[in-house]
Amino acid sequence: MMRFLVTRLVLRGLASAFRRVCWVGEPPVWPADTPVVLYANHHHFFDGHLLWYALHRGLGRSFSVWMEDWDRFPMFAACGAMPFPADDPARRLATIRRTVTRMRRRPMSGLAYFPEARLHAPEEGIHPFGSEAFSRFDRLFPPCLWVPVALHVTWWGESLPTALIHAGEPHAHSTGDEHQRLERLWSSLRNERPAHTTVLFDGQKSPDEAWDLRFSRRMFERYLR
Repeated sequence: MMRFLVTRLVLRGLASAFRRVCWVGEPPVWPADTPVVLYANHHHFFDGHLLWYALHRGLGRSFSVWMEDWDRFPMFAACGAMPFPADDPARRLATIRRTVTRMRRRPMSGLAYFPEARLHAPEEGIHPFGSEAFSRFDRLFPPCLWVPVALHVTWWGESLPTALIHAGEPHAHSTGDEHQRLERLWSSLRNERPAHTTVLFDGQKSPDEAWDLRFSRRMFERYLR
């Protein structure tokens, strides 16, 4: 019951925030027996919601995310969020161990990882982050795919923005150039409208799509005199 209620809360948030949510191109296909780690930029409050929808609803994978403010919003545990407080190394370590266990038990799983560590404005680009954490997690995690994922919120002429999700080329191990991979992917998405997208989720329609007030035309023609 709790999972159903939190899921409805997440879906309602997406529907009220975005006109639509899209994959750039076709949804990716990754091996079903291999967990994936999506490392993404963090420019929007709903980034975690977007990756949850893309992985869980779009690709049918179980979802996990490390959440610094988990104590303020513990209900999101029902959708895969785990505590990752900046001031508590013991709890972060427990979460990492729990993640490893989930990956081993559920190969068809996915972890959303935000290496920039905090939400910030897109005008600031991709904040610097080192490769040390990637190397450490690469040693701890079972075999998995690392996938750069660019998230971008843009306007296509409607009252609500469109959220774009662009998955880059996966790699089997930490390569040390994760920041460059993510920056190139996000920059390409931000600078040019994709030629092809796949709609994952339709949100709230704009008034120009939903309303038709032609029946009231005669009521207002007098204002044209």
